[in-house]
Amino acid sequence: MLKSIKKGIFSVAIDDAPHTRNSNVTSLIFVFCRGIYLENVIKRNIDVDGIDATDVIIKTLKPLLNSFNLILTHGITFGGFNVINIQKISTELNKPIIAITENTPKGDEFLNALKNVPYNNLKEEFVKNAGSIENCFIKSIKNPVYFYYKNIDLEFVKLFIKKFSIRSKLPEQLLISHKIASMFSE
Repeated sequence: MLKSIKKGIFSVAIDDAPHTRNSNVTSLIFVFCRGIYLENVIKRNIDVDGIDATDVIIKTLKPLLNSFNLILTHGITFGGFNVINIQKISTELNKPIIAITENTPKGDEFLNALKNVPYNNLKEEFVKNAGSIENCFIKSIKNPVYFYYKNIDLEFVKLFIKKFSIRSKLPEQLLISHKIASMFSE
């Protein structure tokens, strides 16, 4: 488990590319950073509303375990309702994970929407396994950022978010992955 926040912490930040309603696939963008500095970018495809994002993340990161100490994701859903299992990702890679969103959680609405997509029971289980959603206020921003986390101390997560949220509510590493992902569309 991570014990201190160093300026040059190695992380991988993951976000999905935009997709249209008719898209069957979209891209996951993996951005490797040392501190806030970009080191590498990898692109992989996942199914829109599918169930493969967890496995794609694990398969992509497993050979690169020496390249990062922390996994950051922009929420727990990619490609529409391709919900990730953050517990499985953290356990199989033996790395801490933080799934961050700047939007206010809408738990009941989200779970009701899940009922309309394939593999809904499994996806609901992934959401439950993510645990309770926490929040953290950053600087003078009115609304908090929300997050799930695994294999890492809650206070460390809050310190990390506060330290690296420089230009937005998202840590800089995740903001970079979001900006790069927005360049791709399927």
